[in-house]
Parts: sequence; structure tokens; C-alpha cells
Amino acid sequence: MTDDTAGSVPQKHSRRRTLLIALLLLLLLVAGLLVWVLLPGDGSDDSDSPLREDLNRSAELLRGAPALHYTGTIKVKGQEDARVDLIVDNPGDGLGTLAKPDGPAVDYVGVDGKSYLRGDTEAWQGLGMASASKVLAKDPRRVAPGVFFRKDLAGVLAPPALAKTLLFEDVPDKKITAGDPVEAGDHTCTPVHADGMTVCLGEKVKGDARFVDRVTFPGKSLVLDIEPMSRKAVREFSRDFRSTLPLTYEAVDDQIDVTNQILRDYKGKCAPTACTFRSRTTVTYLGSAAAPEAAKDVRVRYAWVMKRDGRTVKVGPGCSGTLLIKPGRSKDLACTATGSSVPAGQTSGQYSGAIHTSDFALTKAEYEDVLRLAADNAEKVEDLHDLPAVD
Repeated sequence: MTDDTAGSVPQKHSRRRTLLIALLLLLLLVAGLLVWVLLPGDGSDDSDSPLREDLNRSAELLRGAPALHYTGTIKVKGQEDARVDLIVDNPGDGLGTLAKPDGPAVDYVGVDGKSYLRGDTEAWQGLGMASASKVLAKDPRRVAPGVFFRKDLAGVLAPPALAKTLLFEDVPDKKITAGDPVEAGDHTCTPVHADGMTVCLGEKVKGDARFVDRVTFPGKSLVLDIEPMSRKAVREFSRDFRSTLPLTYEAVDDQIDVTNQILRDYKGKCAPTACTFRSRTTVTYLGSAAAPEAAKDVRVRYAWVMKRDGRTVKVGPGCSGTLLIKPGRSKDLACTATGSSVPAGQTSGQYSGAIHTSDFALTKAEYEDVLRLAADNAEKVEDLHDLPAVD
């Protein structure tokens, strides 16, 4: 927001730099999130190791799962572990919540490899963001890579991605070990340790494959129980997921900074009943200049508020709306305020003008692409076979 009074010295304000600094503190607050994502190589292993064979069969089972339901905890430094309740389908669409135990939740949506979060002030405080909670609660937001998650959570936990992780392709057989069975609900599972992770293999299903009941990422940064989903539950997820997508269209992007400068150019147009204000709105991308997002159009919403002698007055129809601005570029905006007539003999009042702006993570065209992608993914999931039942 920029505010100025006719005839005063123009000022320039940054809208979100302070928020970006606050969000970067999550790199310290959310422990382990930068290391728990495992990205195996593309090599193959023809070993006859029984444990590797078990893992390979389990990976093959998960690879074709329509969707998986994850519940568990994520470690937050200096706080109680946050609860995770998340469903991720095969193409990588995700929907769920992150919350402090017995506290309100931050909603999570993962789509097209990007993470979106929405929560109220108390929910953000529960995740260790007390200082920035009021600002964070104002809008849904797309979080930048490395700020809250190193990788998109849904992308990592999509069944094919998790299956690839379970192959441990870069881990020698001798470093894959098994522990004693542990309780997992109404049965036991066998923990298999590799590369700092623990994969708990449960009961056998068709083809001697063992379902993965639980995964524990390095340092227990993320501990998740896994459940297969019925066809009915998968369809309900698909409907719920698509109904939540408007959140992405309302979300701001924490890597975008919008600044406004009131231009000192009134050209004598301030009169007792009217005054025109102008501003220059600039968009800056705060991430790497090499990132694709650095060259994409940014949807910016703007709205002027005008006052005369401290009282709000009417503004013209072009004083609010949305526009597209590329990072590094500026656009000039103008707005004319009209006040009531002034009785004869009275002098003109003093006008003041302010422009409020907000960026959005998605343009209209990008949002329409997201809707089409979600519809296509729902069809792909519908064509997948349900997981076999336990023998």
C-alpha cells in the first residue's frame, strides 16, 4: 500500500520483504525438511538379497496405487511435532492438513509440483510462526521451495515417487538391514533400515508383495503411517481436491514483491470536487533470476482509496481491478476522486490517496491449466487398479 497527500514528497514502500525474511526463518524452525527427501539414482540392482527383493516387490505394489493416505508427524524445532494428515494420488495431487497436536490446522494443497498453505493466526503460531502469523493468515500462499518444504510434499509422497525411494538404488545390499517386528495397528511389520530411513513392511498381499505400513525419514523428521484407500474413498478425494482448487487462485506468492510509488504529478487537477492521483506499481521476483517464474506474468490486484479532509470520497470505475506485470517491469496507474460540491466562499479541502495492491500466485490462464490438469489426473486415477487385499 502507498499513501500520499497532494503536494507532499512521494514515498515508496515494500509490501512483502519483511514477510519473506520471516518465512525464511522456517528453514531453522522446521528441522530436517531439507534433508529427508531422498532422490535415488537411475541405476538398477540385480542383487538376490531377500530384503532388496522384498523392497522391490513393495515398490512395485505402491507404484500403481491410485492414492495413499498418510498420517503421522513432522518435526518442528522447538515445538511439539506437528500432526500430518494427507492424501496423495498417483499423479501427485495432494490434500491434507498440518497441525500442532490439539490445535487448529494449516490446510495443505499440492498441485503441479507446488505447495499451497492456508491457516488462521493460531494455526501458524502452532507451527512456530508467531511473529509472522497475522500476515501469513491474511491470504492463502504458495510457498517457495526451501522455505517450508525442500520439495513439494505431494510430489515426494506420490505413490510412484515413494516407490522409487524404496528401491534404494544407490545403497549396497550389506547396508540394508532388518530389525525385529514392531506393532502396526492390529498386526506387526518388519522394519527395514537403509540410508537413514526405516521402511516397515507389513502383511503380504497378492504376489508375495508386502504392503508398506510406515516410513520414517532420516532423523525422524517425518514419520508416516500409510493406508491403502478404497475406490469410494479415492473418488471422494478427487472431488474434494478439485473443490479446493480455488484456494490456489486466491493465493499470493511469497517470492513476489509488489511496490508502489505515488507520482508527484497532479498537473493542477486537484479542485474542490476532484483530484487525480497517479502511482507506479513495480513487480520484483525475489528468487533466482534463472528460475522460470522470474519471467512469468504476475497477476496484481489493485484498489485506490481517496479521502478529502479525512473523509472517504467516491473514486472512478478504473480505480480498481487486476493487471498483468512481468517481474522487473512497472505500470503506471491513475485514479480520480470526486467529492461533493463546496459552498461558495469555502476553500478546497485536502485530498489524500492510497493504493492497495496484492500479487497472486497464478494468472487466470495458469489457473485454468491447473483445473484441466486436475481433471486429467482424476481420469488417470480412475483407470488404475485398486490395491490387492491382504492374503
